Amino acid sequence: MRVLLFEDDAVDRLGVLCAARPACDLTIGATTLHDALAGMGSVERLLRPHLARHLAALGHRRVAFWGGTVDPGAAAPASRHGGVAIAVNARLVPSRDNLVALRTLVEAGRRTIVRDGEVIAAAVLHLAPDGDGPDDALVRRLRAEGPITLHDEASRNLVAADMRLDLVSGAHDVIGAHERALEGMLAVALDGGGYRELRPGLFVADGATVATEVVVRRGPVVVATGAEIGPFVCLDGPLLVGPRTRVHPHAWLRAGTVLGADCRAGGEIEATVMEAFSNKPHDGFLGHSHVGSWVNLAAGTVTSNLKATYGTVRLHERRADGGRSTVETGRQFFGALVGDLVRTAINTSIPCGARIGVGATVQGAVADSVPAFTNDLLGGRSTAEQSATVLGRMMARRGLELLDADRSLLATLAGMEKSGG
Repeated sequence: MRVLLFEDDAVDRLGVLCAARPACDLTIGATTLHDALAGMGSVERLLRPHLARHLAALGHRRVAFWGGTVDPGAAAPASRHGGVAIAVNARLVPSRDNLVALRTLVEAGRRTIVRDGEVIAAAVLHLAPDGDGPDDALVRRLRAEGPITLHDEASRNLVAADMRLDLVSGAHDVIGAHERALEGMLAVALDGGGYRELRPGLFVADGATVATEVVVRRGPVVVATGAEIGPFVCLDGPLLVGPRTRVHPHAWLRAGTVLGADCRAGGEIEATVMEAFSNKPHDGFLGHSHVGSWVNLAAGTVTSNLKATYGTVRLHERRADGGRSTVETGRQFFGALVGDLVRTAINTSIPCGARIGVGATVQGAVADSVPAFTNDLLGGRSTAEQSATVLGRMMARRGLELLDADRSLLATLAGMEKSGG
C-alpha cells in the first residue's frame, strides 16, 4: 500500500517546531507519524518546498536534519489488480486510536474521505494496475498541486466516512497531543516485542544498559537499543528513552518524558519531548516542553511550566500589522516550544509559553517569543553560515557529516525569517 503524508496550509500554525521539519516528523507520544505509518506500506512525504528540496538533495547519504529517514520514492501498485493509497494529513496525531481508525478505513475497501470540519484528515484511494485510473491522476495532482487537489476532486467523488481523527490544531496543542498519545503508543511498542521486563515496570531492549542503582517508581519505562542509564537515576513512567541516548547519573526523568535517539540528558525533565540529537546533560529543570533536534541546553537552563498565579498559560503572538494577539492554551502546565538548533547559555531562564525559533542563541531571562537565528550573545542575529558551522561540529560528535543540503536548508530558513515568510 502507498501512504501519502501531505502538509496542508494549517501546518504553519505549528510554529517553531515545524519550521525546519515536516509535521509528520514531529515526535508526539512515542513516535512520529511517519514512523508510525511505515508499517502500513511505502511512505511518501508531500512537503513544503524547502523541506522537499532538503530530502531530495540528501538522497540516501544520511538521515534528514531532523533525524528521519529519507523516503524510498513512489512505489508501484502491489499487484496486477492495482493497489490502495491512503493520503493522510501530516498533522494527524500518531496515537493508537488514530492508527486503528486508519487501518479500519483501509480494510473496509471503500474509496472514502475523513474530515475534521473543513479540513481533510485522510482519504482512501484505489489505484489502477496500469497507473492510469482517476485516483492515480488524483495522486499525481496531489504531488504537484498539494492538498487543494483533495478539496477540489476528492470532496466531490469520495464518500464521507463517519469517523473522527485527532489532528494537532496548533503549536499550543502539541503538548496535549503528546499526553493523549503516549501511553497507548508505548503499549503498542511493547506489544510488538523486542523488550524484556528487567524489573517491574522497566522494559529494556537488547543492547541497552541500565545501572542497578536506577530507581523505577512506576512504569512503563521503555529503554530502546543502545541507550545507557547511569546510576542513581529516578524514572517515573510513562517514559521512553530512545536509541543510543545517555541519561547521566542522578537525573530524574518524570512521567510523560520522551527522549529521542542520540540525546544526552541530565537534571530534571518532566512531560517533555526531546527530539533526536539534542543535549540537556546538566542540572536544570525542563518541563511540559517540546525541544527540537540539535539543541543544546547549557548548565543551569531552567524552564518555567507553571505561572506564579497558577492560572492558564496564554501565548502572545505578533501580527503582521505590528500588533499582538493572544492565544488561550487552556493549560495550567506549559513550558517552552524550542525549535531545532537552539542553544542556551548557562543559567538561562525560559518563561511559560516561550517559543524559541530555529537557530537562536539565548541567554539570561528569555523573551516569550524569540525569532529564528536571534543571537543574544552577539546582540543581533546569527548568519546561516554561522549556524551551519555549529551544526557541523555537533554532527561530528554524533558521527554524522554536514552536507551541502543542510547548508542550503539553513540558508533558506534564514531567508524566510528575514523576509517574514
